[in-house]
Amino acid sequence: MKKLKSIKGIPLSYIQSILKIDTSSPSGLSWLPREDVQFKYDNKNAGCKHADQRKYQSWDVSITHNNKKYNIKCSRVILLLHNGYLTKNKEVDHKDGNSLNNKVNNLRESTLAQNKHNRKISKNNTSGHKGVYWNKASGKWMVRINANGKSYYFGTYVNKEDAIKVAIAARKKLHGEFGRDE
Repeated sequence: MKKLKSIKGIPLSYIQSILKIDTSSPSGLSWLPREDVQFKYDNKNAGCKHADQRKYQSWDVSITHNNKKYNIKCSRVILLLHNGYLTKNKEVDHKDGNSLNNKVNNLRESTLAQNKHNRKISKNNTSGHKGVYWNKASGKWMVRINANGKSYYFGTYVNKEDAIKVAIAARKKLHGEFGRDE
């Protein structure tokens, strides 16, 4: 995979000259003092909370480069600053599922599929467990897990607890470190 030393065409060296990782900042970033311009945000927290139409929250930072303003997720900037690169076509995954927790040890690169594996349980889930469904026709609990664009069937079970155990084991096998049970 190609390693990128930029975000949206903004070079890593430029980002390193204006931002630093700061564990005391809510977003995980702070502005660096700038010698080239009078900058009123020197050593202040960088970024602001943003929510999209699905109410997904994240920390975003606005960076002006070559007279153009870019809004970038702080998690991407932090991972770039920490690793020195981002891998092309990879996303940033928050291990704990909290998109506002941008601590370096909570961030990792992932594929889109891996990031989806790490999602929290859907609000529409009626069993209380990922991959476990009530099958009206059979009157049993069914286990079905999706991974990498495929759906895998793991049988039907009279006891919900048995279905849950099978679903947890299947997720560990199919999703690896990105599997989330709750």
